[in-house]
Amino acid sequence: MLINDVNGKFSLKVNHQRGIVFEKNMGLWDSEDFTRYHNVYVSKIAPLFKGKKWAKCSDLTEYKTSNIADDIKEHIVWAEKNGFACGAIVIDSAITKMQMNRSKNQVAPNSFSSEDEADTWLKSQGF
Repeated sequence: MLINDVNGKFSLKVNHQRGIVFEKNMGLWDSEDFTRYHNVYVSKIAPLFKGKKWAKCSDLTEYKTSNIADDIKEHIVWAEKNGFACGAIVIDSAITKMQMNRSKNQVAPNSFSSEDEADTWLKSQGF
């Protein structure tokens, strides 16, 4: 399944067999952008996994640091309650990495410099 945001802020590709959501986040986000993103997870992604463990591989190379840190933290808490077990982020910005690491949730993100590296690590985690 492939889901593209109407405003071009994100795309989500679900590999149901492996239990992974590959996401690409782009640009500067506001609360409305994040609400659309979270609502897709609630209405389309979580029902696919039906409470089973799943992982995310987030490509943040085109994402701009935004004032949504609290929204991110709340989303991660929700995701953990709905089977989210493992997270990999592809990142090339120290500032964005810092923003992602500020959300001290149970599932700590692991940072990589390419999607291939992230995918190899996810495979080693059973995804």
